[in-house]
Amino acid sequence: MSVTTNSITGSSSFEKIVSACTGAVITMSFMNPLDVVKTRLQETSKSGNRHYTGTIDALSKIFRNEGIFALWRGLTPGLVMALPSTAIYFVGYDYIRDHTRNSQFANTALDNYSPLWAGGLARTMAALVVSPLELFRTRMQSAEGVNGFSDVWKGVTRMVQREGPQALWRGLLPTMLRDVPFSAIYWMGYEKIKHRLQTHHELSHFQTSFIAGASSGMFAAVLTTPFDVVKTQRQVSSDAEEARLGRILRNILQKEGTPGFFRGVVPRVAKVAPACAIMISSYEMGKHFFANRKSQQNTLA
Repeated sequence: MSVTTNSITGSSSFEKIVSACTGAVITMSFMNPLDVVKTRLQETSKSGNRHYTGTIDALSKIFRNEGIFALWRGLTPGLVMALPSTAIYFVGYDYIRDHTRNSQFANTALDNYSPLWAGGLARTMAALVVSPLELFRTRMQSAEGVNGFSDVWKGVTRMVQREGPQALWRGLLPTMLRDVPFSAIYWMGYEKIKHRLQTHHELSHFQTSFIAGASSGMFAAVLTTPFDVVKTQRQVSSDAEEARLGRILRNILQKEGTPGFFRGVVPRVAKVAPACAIMISSYEMGKHFFANRKSQQNTLA
């Protein structure tokens, strides 16, 4: 993507990438413990028993049995994944939305619902690129990652040897089923809530972005949790037969019924809502910073 300046935000593509990556580092550093807990609650143990009764129980047991740093397991591949993911996702969303607004489709239905489809399209592109890293990060956060990087690497290597390189994209379908609707719901909700806050309340740029991001993220997280449960179980399974989508769906329904599809919803929402708030407010403030600095430079010139 070329380094062009957007006429609306006054920030270039490179400046948007810097803003998005900075926000991702801040967000993931704070939220990783809840992501680890969510993964542990969602995965099915080999013995079939439940090791954790809830979010607090999982946090305390992981901390007590594995040490505090276990709560940040998977952070490194997560941060590596964040660089291309945030660049494609956030900058891609802005690019698609702004070009729609500046085209012949301005003020049409396509423009009015641009956050919905632009968010979904941007997430689709990002998911295709980072799916192998997402699989590795999920396995690092699961019970398999207790003994560290080497065990996870061996497990992934064996899986690739048995099934071929396409195994690295295992979980892509449920990931897309989770992330594409999530992004569509999130961006549509975010833009609507932000517009309402700007119209009816006197809030700062940061406050508006933070509140809108948290509210929309929470709603989208609850609706897409079933897809997240399926994705996690598909990615942590080393057995190709057990990892089949139909098999996972049947197992969840037979063992737990409908509530099984919402396992881990509390840590997911507890993570996603503030993560969305931190990420979008960091991104928006970064763009705001670059736009203001450029404006001041132009004024002085």
